[in-house]
Amino acid sequence: MTAPATLALTSVDVATSSSDLAWQAAADGAPAGTAFLVGEQTAGRGRRGSGWSAARGGMYLSVLLRPQAASSDIWGLSFVAALAIRDALAACVPDHDFRLKWPNDVLVAGGKICGLLLEARDGAVVIGTGVNIAPVQPVPGAQLPAVSLHDLGDHGTGPADLAASYGKCLLAGAAAWEQSGFSPVRLEWLRHCAHMGYRVRVRTGGAGAGSPVEGDFIDLGGDGALVLRDDHGAERRITTGDVELTGRL
Repeated sequence: MTAPATLALTSVDVATSSSDLAWQAAADGAPAGTAFLVGEQTAGRGRRGSGWSAARGGMYLSVLLRPQAASSDIWGLSFVAALAIRDALAACVPDHDFRLKWPNDVLVAGGKICGLLLEARDGAVVIGTGVNIAPVQPVPGAQLPAVSLHDLGDHGTGPADLAASYGKCLLAGAAAWEQSGFSPVRLEWLRHCAHMGYRVRVRTGGAGAGSPVEGDFIDLGGDGALVLRDDHGAERRITTGDVELTGRL
């Protein structure tokens, strides 16, 4: 992947989603590092096909990458992106402890401040990232309350500021991942894991899904899988699902 050290960033006031813009740019042959920052999304996408609209006041950013990696390894960029946005947020309010929730959320102060979505096709990857900057209204049914940078005492960082710092971290992290693989990323992710040693419940969802899987989080696999130890002492490997933390944050 040949990418600049900083994003080639285009700001758009309103769009269906920043990722829609990034995929159109990809189809037009745009290079790695092309990015779109949207002020308001009207039809954003969440994990596993869920819809997600985003009002003004947050950072809604999608970045196009063209990694030189096997398609079977692309999932590693999700962890790279999580670490990158965690570092950018920690630089904004260093007195707070930002933690990573498998597979791709950032938590702080008992709530969720950021979510990511990685999409890949035809050798291109788009990483969509949403961060709460201004205060956010409660979301009915959410597992965790929404937390914003404003809630943490940061009243100066704007979406463009955060996008620029995050972009530098993301591009550097992606280049390092291409060169060194997932192992260093895994170790760094575990340093900031929100649920190491805690009891968790994983809902895999989908038609015909069984009961949630429960156990103690003990590791992150070399393939990105969440590794649990159940009540019978057996290890369970989870490759997709929504994690509910049942221990303290």
